[in-house]
Amino acid sequence: MAAMSKLSSFFALLAVTLAAAFLFFQLLAVFLLPLFLAVVLVVLLQPVYQRLLRLLNGRNHLAAAAMTFAVLLTALIPAGLLLSLATHEAARVVDQLRDGRVRAQVDQARTAAGLDLPFAEHWRFLQSSFDLLNTDARSGALAVGHGKALAKMMQVAEELHERIAERPQQALPDADALLSALNSASQAEPGTLKYQQELHNAVVQFQQYRSAVLGRPVRQLLRELANPTQEDLRHWSGRAALASVEWVALIGGATGPVLVQAVFGLLIFSFALFFWFADGPQIVRSLMRLSPLEEKYVSELIRDFEVLVRAVVAGSLASALVQTLLAGFGYWLAGLDSVFLLVGATLLMSMVPFVGAAVIWIPAGLWLILGEGRLGSGMFLLAWGALVVSTIDNLIRPWVLLEHASLHPLAALIGVVGGAQALGPIGIFVGPLVVAFAQTLLQLLYRELAEMDATKKTAAAAGAAPLPPQGPTS
Repeated sequence: MAAMSKLSSFFALLAVTLAAAFLFFQLLAVFLLPLFLAVVLVVLLQPVYQRLLRLLNGRNHLAAAAMTFAVLLTALIPAGLLLSLATHEAARVVDQLRDGRVRAQVDQARTAAGLDLPFAEHWRFLQSSFDLLNTDARSGALAVGHGKALAKMMQVAEELHERIAERPQQALPDADALLSALNSASQAEPGTLKYQQELHNAVVQFQQYRSAVLGRPVRQLLRELANPTQEDLRHWSGRAALASVEWVALIGGATGPVLVQAVFGLLIFSFALFFWFADGPQIVRSLMRLSPLEEKYVSELIRDFEVLVRAVVAGSLASALVQTLLAGFGYWLAGLDSVFLLVGATLLMSMVPFVGAAVIWIPAGLWLILGEGRLGSGMFLLAWGALVVSTIDNLIRPWVLLEHASLHPLAALIGVVGGAQALGPIGIFVGPLVVAFAQTLLQLLYRELAEMDATKKTAAAAGAAPLPPQGPTS
């Protein structure tokens, strides 16, 4: 009875403990990010902390306070300064866009890239007219046509051809086939098979004429995208304005909670950083005593976690910082405006794998060439980005991940992409850690199974061994 009572008490205690742990996790769920960042920074800065601890004769709380203050000072002041300068430059760029001061540069860039769309109104009139006629013609015998639509289209096609002929740099294609096809379609009776065939032939001739003037279909699509209509601009601006209003209303209505959460997150991060520096070893030993795993496995997991944090997080941050500094130096040498805005964008994008800083410095270089007509500066920035910025990323990140974390490239890719989708930006760091940690657990499990298998084989061999011969009994 006593044993049963003790067992029941143990399970009751276990149930209450699990319930309390669940509630505790719910309380900490909002602050998991600052807690995780604190653990990561403690692991990364542990060598520095140990050196400082020796200088302060083992006064761990004083050393922890100094490290916490140094981290906050080092991280918050540069980040706040960069954010302030980038915000100021972003506001200036928005003002320039509103004033139309960049419209001429945009037009110049579009022309230099060969994406201008001459006589866009004529092309769009003919295309939309053909679309409507085709929709009607698909009704077969029920097609009614559109009166003098084809005759008006012939007039627009003739005017378009005359205007193209006035452009000296434009090769003049033959418009006779298009005009003849339009004329044949206009003479056919709507609702007949002949009308449908003639209209189809007119569409084919129009597409051939369009390709002769504007290039292949992909180039035509790029021209259309680079030359939006006023209706498109009004639609896009309306959607942007609506989204901005909703965003401002959301942020405005949630400013208080967001600020409160940010302040509490910073406090949690600061306290967690201090106590992990000061009492980290004691906390780890307590967790090891509570773990159901053998102590050797827990110690190995902790060592692997430290290696993984230094490899994944430090590698990604080091690569991002080096890329950002090099790219910023290139922006400054190339004479770009809004350098701090570009540096902030580069810092964010350089932490995204398989995209990286190239998504910033390539458009910046093309803008110098096409928008500002500065071929030398643009070519320098593109070459600097390709040969220096991206090369550094390709050297730092794989070396750190593969050499120090022994993480396979496929596993790293799955961890980064899956982590970013599941957890957002912080998943870029957490994802590879989870994958590598699971890899370590599988290795431990494989080792345990191998030991169990070896023990069974040894026991089986001992049981099957023949008995030693016995001497004659007296």
